[in-house]
Amino acid sequence: MSEVIRKSAMLLHVLRSADYMEKEEWSATELGCRLNMSVQTVHRLLSSLEEYGFVAKNPETKKFRLGLSLLKLGMAIKENSSIRNSAISVMEKLMSQTKEKVYLTLPEGNEGVFIDCVQPGFTALDEYIGVRNPLSLGAANKVMLAHESREKRQKIIQNLYKKGEISDLNRFEKNLNIIAKCGVSICFEEIKEGNAEIAAPIFSWDNDVAASISVISPSSRLDEQEIYMIIQYVQDAAEEASRNLGWRAKEHKVFSI
Repeated sequence: MSEVIRKSAMLLHVLRSADYMEKEEWSATELGCRLNMSVQTVHRLLSSLEEYGFVAKNPETKKFRLGLSLLKLGMAIKENSSIRNSAISVMEKLMSQTKEKVYLTLPEGNEGVFIDCVQPGFTALDEYIGVRNPLSLGAANKVMLAHESREKRQKIIQNLYKKGEISDLNRFEKNLNIIAKCGVSICFEEIKEGNAEIAAPIFSWDNDVAASISVISPSSRLDEQEIYMIIQYVQDAAEEASRNLGWRAKEHKVFSI
């Protein structure tokens, strides 16, 4: 059973257009070649996934794409997330203050996942939603890693280092110590070229890192004064979101340039 689940998950990952932008639909033969599976195995798995709506078959091309059941599950997770529910009003307030996109990121293993975004104006679903990055990349991820317990932090760092996600271990650990001391992380062009990201951690009632809240803005329109102002807004937003989760602050850290 575990092998069937593993192979089904591999199929769904290939069908994700975010990973393979060149194709929206795949034939069983193409999927088999991509994953080095027999066509018979692919057909069997696709039939089961199609039965539950996880994949959909185009009756004209006979090719497959992701089904609406996955969207429904994703929306259910999004709506039922206590962290998101506690943070959404704070995110909207932060967006109003900064006039920039505001993101909520959750840690999962060695990665951070963008789970929600609020942005000025009416625009399509943000490209980052659902995207995973190692906790060594980007302000939203680094600020969560920096505030983890020492034991958990070291374990994650070693795993990322072994995978080649961290090139200079000493430099990276020093950077995390600075982030932990300041209570905020600032990164330029790590997630996307031309963008700056400013993030602060959100804590749960038991003082564990639950998430991070961040502002992403084109770096070209940020001067030193603007950066400092956004830092204050982001830190205040993170503290408010933490309080909504039952966290009680021992000390409010203020970043200074």
